[in-house]
Formats: sequence, structure tokens, C-alpha cells
Amino acid sequence: MWFEHQDKLYHAGAYFILALFAWRFLKHFIAKPWLLAVVSLIFCSLYGISDEWHQSFVDGRSSDVYDWIADTIGAAIALFVLYKFTTRARFR
Repeated sequence: MWFEHQDKLYHAGAYFILALFAWRFLKHFIAKPWLLAVVSLIFCSLYGISDEWHQSFVDGRSSDVYDWIADTIGAAIALFVLYKFTTRARFR
């Protein structure tokens, strides 16, 4: 381990990727970029909560609210970048 709480970066990275997939899937159903970002973030955050809840039942695993926060932050960063690129390209 390189530094303490390194696992939070793994969580953020995984949910960054999940948010990219959520955006790509949901863009076929939601036309407004701001709404697409919000719905994608809600999906990713709820998935993170359900994953942490599931881990609380698995022997050898623990559930941590900070893991969920890292999940949500990773998704939010991805969606912010996608939103900025989408709206910038649309108004050029």
C-alpha cells in the first residue's frame, strides 16, 4: 500500500467508469444533459449504497460510508466532465 486510504481512489475510479457507462446508456432516453447527469449520479450513488449494504452481509468484508462517498465523488467527477464537454460542443 502506497498511502493510507488508497482504497478510496479505487472506489472513485471504479465509479468514474460506472458513471461513463450510465451516461452512455441513459443518453438514449434522456435528452437534456443536466438531467442526464443528475439521473446518472443518482443511479451510481444508489448502486454504491446497495454495494456497501451488500458487503455488510459478507464475511471478511466491511461496509464503510466513506467508501460510498468516494464512489459518489468518482461518479460526480466523471459526470461533470461529460456535462462540460457535451454543453461546450453543443454551443460552439
